[in-house]
Amino acid sequence: MALPNIYKSKNLKFFVAIPFALLVISVLLSPRLVLDSSLAGGAIITIASNTTLSSQQIASEVSSALHVPSPSVIKSPGTVTITISANSSISNAYDDLIAFSDNQSLYGTYYANYTAASIALKNSTNATASASLARAQAGMSGTLANMDASLSNELSSLKSFIPSQAYNRSNPTEMGIIAQNSYTNASLVYQQGVISKLNAIVPSSTQPSYEPTAPQEGKAFLSSLEQIILVAFVLVSIVVFIIFRSIVPSLTVIFGAANDIIIAIGAMALFGIPLGIASIGGLLMLMGYAIDTDVLTSIRILKRHEGTPEDRAFSSMKTGMTMTGAAIASFAVLFVVSFIAYIPTYYEISGVVLFGLIGDLATTWLGNASLILMYVKRKEKVGSK
Repeated sequence: MALPNIYKSKNLKFFVAIPFALLVISVLLSPRLVLDSSLAGGAIITIASNTTLSSQQIASEVSSALHVPSPSVIKSPGTVTITISANSSISNAYDDLIAFSDNQSLYGTYYANYTAASIALKNSTNATASASLARAQAGMSGTLANMDASLSNELSSLKSFIPSQAYNRSNPTEMGIIAQNSYTNASLVYQQGVISKLNAIVPSSTQPSYEPTAPQEGKAFLSSLEQIILVAFVLVSIVVFIIFRSIVPSLTVIFGAANDIIIAIGAMALFGIPLGIASIGGLLMLMGYAIDTDVLTSIRILKRHEGTPEDRAFSSMKTGMTMTGAAIASFAVLFVVSFIAYIPTYYEISGVVLFGLIGDLATTWLGNASLILMYVKRKEKVGSK
């Protein structure tokens, strides 16, 4: 039985509303998205063990013992690699330590200016040196107060790991030593606690390897990736505009790619798939796939001349949905297998691409194709006048 050509409907605007509705829902869900340890920071612990526990059993026990969400566990012959998210207290203390160091550096600059202004005033009294001295004094007082606040916050965050310490609030050198030593000692206490609890779950005759990752490294990496994705969209926009020489088809293609990514992010937030280096790779794959289908569909509708635009759109849909359906089936199998076998990298990649491709069915064939057809009809109507 031949399928009816949906593009001959007079209600194309209703088709377009579906991907826009998915866009709104995904945006509302996106705040629930979580970062995995590759971006949020944490630690990678490698244990030499031939434990009979499955990856899922280890992950469950690690999550319960360390109170961390969704630890990653990878088993290989003789080795278990566990990745956990950063401890919030340690992360907060690290932020305070960075803030302290920044203010300490500023204090050094103000102190140098204060010394230079003091020497200048000893040689001769002048308004410029007096003003410089006053600014330096104010700067030293302000940065010293900021250092005190940062150190106080750091010690408060670390109180569950090390005892509180008294310090001289007017001595930046002493405060600096305490700030650095407190963070180092607390991190070591936390590390030893983690290893002790993991040894109880996965016994090993050798000392496990512990590699911490600061959250700031993940944030910097994520910021770089955001810039890369933005540049990619700009370059794609330029190329698409060169192809079509018209703003509407170009914007439609870019909307399709962006909408697929946003839908995938919404699905990740809904189903608890974390955003990490692996899932970002999946998003980039999805972006390429979406642009490919949207460009080919637009070219077929706008550039070819056999049949009507509606017929060309419907023919493209049948071909495209067959291709997308095959891809969905492949990634669905990978998603299920990686979930059962607990392979986090494949789980993240396949989950992102799977849900993005499902969203692409609505975005491309209900949204983009309908928008292009509406654009063509409007051009024909203007040309006939």
